[in-house]
Amino acid sequence: MALALRMNFLRTKASGEKGVSSEVKAALKIPLGLLVLLGVGIGVTVYSGHLLGNKVPKPMPVARAKETTAPSLALSPAPPRFDVPVYYRDKVVALMFHNIDPTYQGRGTITPETFEADVKALVEKGYNVITAEQLVSFLEGKTQVPPNAVVITFDDGYKGTYLYAFPVLEKYRVPATVFLIGSFINHHPNFLTWEEVREMARSGLVTFGGHTYDLHKGVPIDPHTTSPATVARIYDFQMGKSETAEAYHARVLEDSLKEQELFRQEIGKTSPFFAYPYGAYTPELDRALKEAGYSYFFTTLHGANCYGQDPHHIFRINAGAPWITPEKLLQEIRAAALGTSGPRKFPPNYIPKWTQKPIKSSQSHRQPKVRRG
Repeated sequence: MALALRMNFLRTKASGEKGVSSEVKAALKIPLGLLVLLGVGIGVTVYSGHLLGNKVPKPMPVARAKETTAPSLALSPAPPRFDVPVYYRDKVVALMFHNIDPTYQGRGTITPETFEADVKALVEKGYNVITAEQLVSFLEGKTQVPPNAVVITFDDGYKGTYLYAFPVLEKYRVPATVFLIGSFINHHPNFLTWEEVREMARSGLVTFGGHTYDLHKGVPIDPHTTSPATVARIYDFQMGKSETAEAYHARVLEDSLKEQELFRQEIGKTSPFFAYPYGAYTPELDRALKEAGYSYFFTTLHGANCYGQDPHHIFRINAGAPWITPEKLLQEIRAAALGTSGPRKFPPNYIPKWTQKPIKSSQSHRQPKVRRG
């Protein structure tokens, strides 16, 4: 199955359009008034690039596939602001949220009112919310970022992302990236549907990344210990031994290819972005993820991001706990940025282990409450 998925993915990456593209044909039918508006938007983009001291960057080399979603008039994120108090330059702080829910339950859940207050505080205090694409372009030295730059991310793909966070993103025109657990989408009432994912994607404000298809769970690594399925070699109780390195690689690769294929089918393109479940990673995991088409990995390691660090691993700070007020969030952002004087090295791996009753390898992680990570 992994081979078939991989071949499908590689054919998608290798395919290209010939002749006049459907986008060009569609553009020829755009009314004159709209073309004028588009021209103004292009002028603003070029002007912004001039202010940044760089040419307007070329599009990121993201794997492309045939568009499957209906065309829509998309919003563009609010332009960067430079007439603001400067708290830090040449750094980006990535914010990690999980669930937004008015019932206010769980250490990874905040209320809709708190999330809107967070975004409002960011905007009013002069922070520039940029896209994940802009972040990695900056880390690779292709472009600069405005002062006080932050990125908003959501892990897991909870329903609250659509019901409560998305309207706030539209209201303030700020972008975000949502990392999805593929097997949960369309199959759990507390998580998103693909139609909701497509609507957010069409908005022009929300991009999506992987959070595994069905490996966001713990698996046994011995009779008494569990560890994240993405980094663990599953212990076989009957055989009394763990899976081989080859079996581990095949399992993780198949899961990653399956999620990328879902992205291609449901939103028209694969994703270069991946967030590690529980923050766990190893070189072996990265190898499988890259083979499946992922390039940029969001960690749970605390800190700001700056040019010179490994551009493929992204620091984040927790922003989605109920005890983090908007004032506390702004303090945490500034502390992370000012506490990062230069590029930091990432540890070679991070493997959390939980001493508890093991989870059988045959169990599916489909409970409403996902262990935050």
